[in-house]
Amino acid sequence: MKFGTEELIYSAAIVAQVGLAYYLFKRVQNSRRQKADVPYASGSYEQNRHTALHITPQQLGLAMQPAVTKVYGVVMDWDMSGTVLSLCAYITGAANAFLSSGTAVTGVGANPAIAEQASELVQMAQGYLSKCMPVADTGLPLPGTVRFYLLTNNGIYAAQELLGAIEDNSSPWLGLFFRGNMLLDEIKQGPAAQ
Repeated sequence: MKFGTEELIYSAAIVAQVGLAYYLFKRVQNSRRQKADVPYASGSYEQNRHTALHITPQQLGLAMQPAVTKVYGVVMDWDMSGTVLSLCAYITGAANAFLSSGTAVTGVGANPAIAEQASELVQMAQGYLSKCMPVADTGLPLPGTVRFYLLTNNGIYAAQELLGAIEDNSSPWLGLFFRGNMLLDEIKQGPAAQ
């Protein structure tokens, strides 16, 4: 079977359209990946934590209606013998971790494995919302505890648990804490700490 000039032009046009579609798809995908990163100041632990706790759905590019309370972010703070580890995850896949001693790993949401873990943590947190109370105070956890902050379109909700209850598997927060540790392990394998 011979191809004429008309068939060759038609075939070239199809290849060009597929190439353009692929280029646009990748461009949108990269744009979404860039939106996944949460802007953190290169400032202190307190500044980074404040930003993590007060990021809005609009800053994440989310449109959320107030009629149903939805979790869009989780901040887990746990006291590790005087040093507090803060793990932050957002439904967009953004994730960050930092220690009160100054070490930070930020902007890791561009890693697909980390983004997936972060999103799954936030989705799981929706099931824990009924165990939390709305809070205005976003203070650090007490020694020997972990504090869960669930960021919602209707404010910040929180709960605190003893690390001992998590360690002996008696805590109702065990599943969420375990999921947070999975995210933290993924972050540790990702980019180096700053």
